[in-house]
Amino acid sequence: MPFISATIGAIRRNKWRSIIAAVVAILLVLFVRRITRPNPPQYITATATRGDLVQTAEAVGTVTSEKDLDLQFRTAGIIDQVPVKEGDHVHRGQKLATIRAGSLTASIASAAAHVQEMEASLDALKAGSRPEDIAVAKANLANKKAQLGAAKETLQNAKDAAVKSQAKLDALQRQSTVNISGDVSTAPNAANGELTAAEQALGTIDDVFAKNDVDDSMQRGNPSDEAVLRSRIASARAAIRDARSSPQSVDVPSAARFLQNARAAVAQTSSVLDRAYDIIAHLPQTSTLTASAIASYKTTIAAQRTAIQTSLRTLDSAITDLQNLPAGLQTQIAAEETNLQNAQNAEGRAAADLRTYETSVQIDEAQLQLKLAGSRPEDISVADARLKQAQAELARAAAEYSDTILTAPNDGIVTNVNVKAGEASPVGSAVSIMGDSPYRIEMFVSEVDIPKVALSQSGSIELDAFRGTHFRLRVSEIDAAATNKDGVSKYRVKLDFVYPHPELKIGMTGDAAIVTGVRRDVVSVPMRAVLDAPDGGTIVRVLDAKGLPQDRRVTVGMEGGNGHVEIPVGIRPGETVVVLVKN
Repeated sequence: MPFISATIGAIRRNKWRSIIAAVVAILLVLFVRRITRPNPPQYITATATRGDLVQTAEAVGTVTSEKDLDLQFRTAGIIDQVPVKEGDHVHRGQKLATIRAGSLTASIASAAAHVQEMEASLDALKAGSRPEDIAVAKANLANKKAQLGAAKETLQNAKDAAVKSQAKLDALQRQSTVNISGDVSTAPNAANGELTAAEQALGTIDDVFAKNDVDDSMQRGNPSDEAVLRSRIASARAAIRDARSSPQSVDVPSAARFLQNARAAVAQTSSVLDRAYDIIAHLPQTSTLTASAIASYKTTIAAQRTAIQTSLRTLDSAITDLQNLPAGLQTQIAAEETNLQNAQNAEGRAAADLRTYETSVQIDEAQLQLKLAGSRPEDISVADARLKQAQAELARAAAEYSDTILTAPNDGIVTNVNVKAGEASPVGSAVSIMGDSPYRIEMFVSEVDIPKVALSQSGSIELDAFRGTHFRLRVSEIDAAATNKDGVSKYRVKLDFVYPHPELKIGMTGDAAIVTGVRRDVVSVPMRAVLDAPDGGTIVRVLDAKGLPQDRRVTVGMEGGNGHVEIPVGIRPGETVVVLVKN
């Protein structure tokens, strides 16, 4: 206490000095606190905006020319007209050649008539059923029931005839069992040997088409050929399996059938070999598939074709030898087998007719009930669907008819005409033309952007030679396989100019962009403002009224080409979001 009393006394004696010392001490404390306190973080912000968001895939584009065009028909047939000749100037859409389309014209007329019929049915249904319509429906139903009864009787008669024929055939076959076990027993063994040769031939085809150089050339040429060939190989193998599994009895008829089944399977294998040889012969040469390699593969397949032809001759000889056994009895058996087959076919047709009449009766009964019940919204919907189906059939027939007309895809000069009136349409090029000017852009799109690119999407390019001019484009082709560009896998995309530009030159380059998505009137923020939440969700930091950041859970939509991303849920226009934090 004496110390405190002395201090108070000193302050009273030096009042102003004490006040000044206290102020200096306070300022010193505040200064120390300021220089030792950490700086608050600084926020780089942006404002959430509402507007249109455009997503693009961008890359360098190059002007290319596809002047030499080899045009071919989409369907086969007999050439009807060739109104152009070499050297003719043609315009886009001009007719170059046509195929006879008599049946297709009839199909269009039939489809158009069916559309009219469906339209009339729909109109009648909307108008409601008349007493006359109900009477006609009842008469049709009675007629169909009578036809159903006749079909049942026909089916029973066909079954009885098949049973009698089978019994007679069994008796004849028992008579044919004679002491010919040697010739009969060796026939299946010979057939199995030729079936083994056929399997080996199919295996040879598998080996050839499994080669990397062949597969690469087919992918460059016509990859659908391989799918068709694989299907035919599988069918031939199935035929071989069926032939092996057919009965191998000791009597002549069953042995002959076994040989005939084997011959059919071997003949099918021969057809597959012919197709394989034709595909190999027409494969385009590549850096790996040379002319000598193609010749080697053709030789391999040709050897198998020769072996299979030998197998067919062997089987024909074996079949002839068997058929020369008890000729009189075999003739009777063959005749009865034909009778049995005819009876079974008649039974099958009768059964099919019976099912048809049963279905027809059910349909007529349902239609009568519909007429008696009156038109319902559901009935009108069904009739409307049938009308749409008929209209689709008409559109399909019209499309098939258009396939018989070869037209010029763009302006140009006819350089080659490979068809004449009256000839069959060729497999390859029918007419070749040379285009007048470059009209395509080629660009290579990254793996990240290619899933967003689709045919018919719009785009534009600003060529270096025409700065400030954006030429309108449309996506026309997308490569299915990647191309190595400077060590990076990219996908080639070709775009057509919306309007012709004869002023362009081949090889010009510029910045190309494809519009892969558009969102109208949406809220967006910079993509850098979107963060991953610890729980796996997505958040954006929004500044509150005090300027402090608050985590806001959001839903993220489409990414735009301007560095912004769509926020369908979680952010309102005008809110301030944090893009970057500086500590």
